Amino acid sequence: MKKLMLVMVPLTMLVLAGCSSSKITSSWNDKNQIDNTAQFKKILVVGLFDEKNRPLRMQMEEQLAQQLRNEGYDAVTSVSIYGPKSFENVSEEKALKMVNDNNIDGVITIGLVDKTKDRTYVPDNNNWGPGYYRPYAFRPWGYYYRPYYMPGFRGGHYETNINYMFETNLYSVNDKKLIYSVQTRSNDPSTMGTLTYDYSRSVMKDLKKNNVLG
Repeated sequence: MKKLMLVMVPLTMLVLAGCSSSKITSSWNDKNQIDNTAQFKKILVVGLFDEKNRPLRMQMEEQLAQQLRNEGYDAVTSVSIYGPKSFENVSEEKALKMVNDNNIDGVITIGLVDKTKDRTYVPDNNNWGPGYYRPYAFRPWGYYYRPYYMPGFRGGHYETNINYMFETNLYSVNDKKLIYSVQTRSNDPSTMGTLTYDYSRSVMKDLKKNNVLG
């Protein structure tokens, strides 16, 4: 039995690693860019989040920048270069000067388009004996509530899921135009780390698929 459990643990980890909470819902790119792919020297990743979502912004920026660096691109985050209040109340002219002064010719913005919650009651289908309850999992981004069993009764639990919709845009600083846009949906990620990692992998995969960066 112990040997079987030892075998099952890594297999379970492999299965979970293959699942992603983030999916591409729509993707667009400048058709002229396909034949003349952009060769950016330096890419800035900017999270467009309010102050209460600063931790999420920092992780979103860093994860996507890291994915770009893994592919050989020079990528930096707005927080690391300009601080947490970068581009707040900044004019277009000043923003362009800020990026040009740092030799940045490509800008990727990440915006939170929508955030929704849904809560459903899930009945239990099991043969647990009277007075027992099934262990439950605590999840920081959603939760399972599992009431105690009462003798002679079968229970259930409520599940609250949090879903996120992001829009990611790539701009050419020199041409001052949008060349790529993608929307992703993240369904009930278990942690902030899972959310940001799955998101960045999905976007990077789509960038490569459409040969946006060359």
